[in-house]
Amino acid sequence: MIRVALDAMGGDLGPRIAFDGAMEILSRHQDVVITIYYFPYPGLSLPEPHDRLSLIACSDVIDGDEEIVLSLFRRRNSTLYQSLNALVQQSSDVVVTLGNTGAMVALARHLLGVLRPKLYPALIRELYSNPLRCLVDLGANVHCPPSMLVGFAELGAAYVEALSDEVPKVGLLNVGVESSKGSAVIRETNRLLASKLWPIYLGYAEGTELFDGEKNVIVCDGMVGNAVLKASEGLLSFMMGKFKGLGGASSLFETFYQTERRHGACLVGVRGNLVKGHGRSDLPAMIGAIEYGIDVARADLYSAIEARLCNEEVE
Repeated sequence: MIRVALDAMGGDLGPRIAFDGAMEILSRHQDVVITIYYFPYPGLSLPEPHDRLSLIACSDVIDGDEEIVLSLFRRRNSTLYQSLNALVQQSSDVVVTLGNTGAMVALARHLLGVLRPKLYPALIRELYSNPLRCLVDLGANVHCPPSMLVGFAELGAAYVEALSDEVPKVGLLNVGVESSKGSAVIRETNRLLASKLWPIYLGYAEGTELFDGEKNVIVCDGMVGNAVLKASEGLLSFMMGKFKGLGGASSLFETFYQTERRHGACLVGVRGNLVKGHGRSDLPAMIGAIEYGIDVARADLYSAIEARLCNEEVE
């Protein structure tokens, strides 16, 4: 059985999205059990009883706009803390949350630990899944020295190897492909990646290569990655709105959007499987985030990545 720990309190639309998403997932997957961590409040309607669904009431919620301070690590009764602790206690195989990204990363590092010293966890987003193509990092880290960006390349490559038959080919996002372009950090990262035997490094990638070309792991710092992701999502929504009612063009955009089964991003680099859904997720996106978590758990992603990194160190 795949055991999913679901933090119900992080989304902008409230816990009902998580409740309804969990019930839909249970109807689709007979080998999945879900534990929902929620905050009870007056008027909250809980889902119908199900033999593969457990509900755990928590007395605290970490809001989306809260700062990362030391007191965060003492809030053990929050829904996010409790769901992550389920990984520590080995009572779940994956955590899915729509909540505070910074809090999730900080608590994951604190409770689960990192796969390797000085390897910083990163958020990976699949730009599309067939063939698998990824962007890393999306906002877990903002100020990134070259060593951190090299670590992102390794995590992204290991992710691609674990979840597909693709050969990872890394590109470093830059303002141009010429060797003279980019900041000192980017140029040094380029030098370090070019000196490595693994992963395969194909040099700088421009923005035009995000969705097309042979580079299938695109590396950048978290601020750039988050901006790229939000701009891409915004453009897609804008185009869908503009073409709404125009028949074929509208159908093309809607098909692309709706057939991408996995939603959200995956936090890699910690000793556990975590999926972070978008805070604005509606029901289809919530279902997609849980489906993503199930895929990650089936692959035992963090163990596969850890094994690949350890193998690389031995070689």
